[in-house]
Amino acid sequence: MRSGLPARILSAVVFLPIFWILVKRFGPLPYEALLAVAAGLGLYELYALADARGHRCHRLLGACTAALVLATFAVPELPLSAVLAAALFALPVASLWRGGDFGRAFGDIGATLFAAAFVGLLFGYLLSLRLLSDAVKGDEMGSDLVFLLFFVVWGSDVFAYAVGRLLGRRSLAPGVSPKKTVEGAIGGLLGAILLAFVARAWFLYRLTVRDAILLGFSLGVVGMVGDLVESMLKRGAGVKDSAHLVPGHGGLLDRVDSLLYAAPLLYYYYLFAMRTG
Repeated sequence: MRSGLPARILSAVVFLPIFWILVKRFGPLPYEALLAVAAGLGLYELYALADARGHRCHRLLGACTAALVLATFAVPELPLSAVLAAALFALPVASLWRGGDFGRAFGDIGATLFAAAFVGLLFGYLLSLRLLSDAVKGDEMGSDLVFLLFFVVWGSDVFAYAVGRLLGRRSLAPGVSPKKTVEGAIGGLLGAILLAFVARAWFLYRLTVRDAILLGFSLGVVGMVGDLVESMLKRGAGVKDSAHLVPGHGGLLDRVDSLLYAAPLLYYYYLFAMRTG
């Protein structure tokens, strides 16, 4: 994987307590501000990957699209369909206006829209999790779910790395990420289930044994898929890390790729399997 074990563990040890304070001791605003900054950095990194493949992305329009897509999760009166319709009109017109090699227009438009939708939608679910509330715990439920997500997914990542380093023999996805192993993946899944039970005993008492097993396993699986997807994008762009922002992890996307894919799963699991009111 990306760096030595001490740096990887240090990142989780440092960031998790900070996240606990942020989501459990403050209201939604600091978390929302952090998400906005993270979304901007993530979009910048995706456009850098696209640039490395020769795509001329419409960065300003893409940033506006991503911001509006993200806003649809907080403003019900703003329909996602209207945002996408506007983007599908504006981006081709921007390529037409820019001129040059129109043979590249399809790829430029596609890369711009993919990055904007990826960031806007997936960061939007991180926002929606924090805004969830119910009749029993009120808006505290959202902070519990956000920390559950980070605790299980980041912890699973550390378990996968540690077990892979100690016991890894068989490559999991050699064409995408040669250093990830089957043994590491199994260790990550078992670690995710264990951490879901820790969360159940520590702060999220509503989790049943079934919830802990299902969520631990599914968040672990989807988190690994998200990590592999980002590895695929980086390999396609010919770079090792999306940036050099986080010690032991590279860029912002290297740190949150698993979370972005796991957030929608936890959101809908809560709505359909856990919500009480």
